Amino acid sequence: MNEDIKLFLKEFDKPIKGCGNFCFMSRGKEFQQDAINELTALKQKVISLKEKAIKNKDEDSANCALSLENIIDAMINELMMWIALKEDDPNKAWDYLIEAQSNARTALQAHYIAIDLNMEKYTDKLYLLEKLLFPPQIFFSPGSIIIESKCSICGKEYGECEHIVGKAYMGQMCNRIITKTYLKEVSVVEEPANKHARILTFTDNGVTRDFMTWKIIDGQKENNKDNT
Repeated sequence: MNEDIKLFLKEFDKPIKGCGNFCFMSRGKEFQQDAINELTALKQKVISLKEKAIKNKDEDSANCALSLENIIDAMINELMMWIALKEDDPNKAWDYLIEAQSNARTALQAHYIAIDLNMEKYTDKLYLLEKLLFPPQIFFSPGSIIIESKCSICGKEYGECEHIVGKAYMGQMCNRIITKTYLKEVSVVEEPANKHARILTFTDNGVTRDFMTWKIIDGQKENNKDNT
């Protein structure tokens, strides 16, 4: 990695640890928002370093910056989760947590620097929070036949190029972009590929509730009043 990245890494640990002090339910929301602002500014520095490395065709430095960017995003999303829980919005909090988990995985995939910065331990923490803070969710998983898909790096038909999904190339993660598919079925699963695909509401005895909070949906409350 280049000297700019090495110098940045010397400064990286202090703000990350400092902001990590506010990744708890008991910390004041205003301090958590300040931490988000600090991390957002730090992220902009990393993005600038990544763009410079890409311009210089320095792939190792670009991928390192990508990893650091996702470490920052993971912590921002965790902080946003805590704020959303305090604002009585557990559905939004869930989405922030799942994004944090995704950021942490990407950081580990992008560059070995994430291992050096103990991201494996942080990833375990995020999965533990999922189990401790939220009730068990019911997920959906589509079963489909992919007819056409493209590589996010080069735009070619996926499989006809040398790029591999989940690997970083010059500061970008390779993804398979599905452009044409045939949906066969939708299944209920315990371990989905996408944890955003979950049951949001359910109806029991004519009453519709939010699955996460168990609260009756507002429209249902009004109907129940009219029927009494």
